[in-house]
Amino acid sequence: MKIFDIKNRLSSLVKQTTQVGIELLVILLVTGSCPSAFVVNSTV
Repeated sequence: MKIFDIKNRLSSLVKQTTQVGIELLVILLVTGSCPSAFVVNSTV
């Protein structure tokens, strides 16, 4: 069972990391690679 728990945790971590990366990429594209402090603070 421990192997499945590790796989699930790793899978969720990868999904979260991918989601955050995509959000940051979208923010950079929208703001022209110069995000304001407000946008950066609102995403964290």
